[in-house]
Amino acid sequence: MHNQRLRAVWLQRWKASGVRLGMMIVPFCAAVQCHGADAGHHPLAGIEVVGISFNTPPERIAAILQAQGYTRVNDALYTKSEPAQSGRSTVYRVEIDETAVFRQLGYFRTLTGGRNKSPASRDAEIPASEMPMIRQLYEFVCNVPDDLQSERACMPPEAARIDFGRGQWVSVDARYSALLKASDTSTSLMIKYSPE
Repeated sequence: MHNQRLRAVWLQRWKASGVRLGMMIVPFCAAVQCHGADAGHHPLAGIEVVGISFNTPPERIAAILQAQGYTRVNDALYTKSEPAQSGRSTVYRVEIDETAVFRQLGYFRTLTGGRNKSPASRDAEIPASEMPMIRQLYEFVCNVPDDLQSERACMPPEAARIDFGRGQWVSVDARYSALLKASDTSTSLMIKYSPE
């Protein structure tokens, strides 16, 4: 009973934070077109990370990322940099790894540099542009029974911090795993598919 009450309060705060961040609350399956559990139709395969997912045709990836200002470093890595406060820069990386044993999609944002190593502001929120992908991944991994939430170390989401797994990989099922650690100053988001 106590867990149900805590969960209801947490869900209410989570929805309220989405409204504060200007996001529309959309059921997860409607957003990613849930189908079966095979590789191409698994819900995690449809989560778009800066416009691309496991379902994006490989020949379209470069154009989608370059249209957002990313520079292609090689077939697996795209980066971009934007100025930030206090002489700092925000560096973004998208990594697309495909080997014989796994497929992996990763997104990273890091705040670098700065005059006199000035500390970053701690009252900022996670950028709104990241929230749709963060929210979809978090809800898929953490919208589960309490014992599984505990096992996956799902922390209650906050405007400046959302994570699960204490920054480590979380096994979602036999073939998929995910990693999420997002804050106002940096984000690491990864989805991995292992066919065997």
